[in-house]
Amino acid sequence: MSSLIEVDKLIRMAKKEGVDFGKGDPYNRLRYYTKIGWLPHMERKMSDDGEVKGHYPAWVLERLVLIDKLKRQDASNEYVTSKINTRNKLYGLYAKFNTQDFRNKLISYATVLIVLLILLTELDIISLSKSKNKPVINYSESLTPQLIDSGTSFVPVGKNRVFVKNSQITAGSKVYVTFNQNFSPATRFWVSKLEPQSGFYVDLDAPVFDNVEFSWWISY
Repeated sequence: MSSLIEVDKLIRMAKKEGVDFGKGDPYNRLRYYTKIGWLPHMERKMSDDGEVKGHYPAWVLERLVLIDKLKRQDASNEYVTSKINTRNKLYGLYAKFNTQDFRNKLISYATVLIVLLILLTELDIISLSKSKNKPVINYSESLTPQLIDSGTSFVPVGKNRVFVKNSQITAGSKVYVTFNQNFSPATRFWVSKLEPQSGFYVDLDAPVFDNVEFSWWISY
């Protein structure tokens, strides 16, 4: 479940990121964006001071930055809507895959496949034995990769390094990264360093021109 941000705090954070709400009340701008489908409806819940206030999902901050960027480029409402719809589909697909049920099924299917290969080998239906032209594949000693955690982060504009906090990182962890957006002018990226129980660093070969989102996975 996505964490929630109180609307007042969201507005302050958005302004800090350079989002222009115009001369009017920022609340009215948020209501308008909600009305035309660019933002989800607010959720009313108890805030830290004990009052019931409107809250938005944390990812709405990134959505506001995207909308502001497109509007500054004189993009039409239709174009902004198309970009948001594409982003929503990607998030929906990622959310479907980023579930414990999906991970469990993936591990189960991989285990069944390995057992099936071993069984076929024992029955001499296929051969995985050592030969001159074939590599040795010993499935009895193989380990099914275990997905530990996953998520998204971003490289801030003008930067070519970012630290992703994660307490589950160990010295033997394997971290995989894929960028969801164009990260020009950089052409390469890599996980440069693991900090056990703290997180990991992602580096690019050049600073990026804009905030660039990426997804990451940790396994062992």
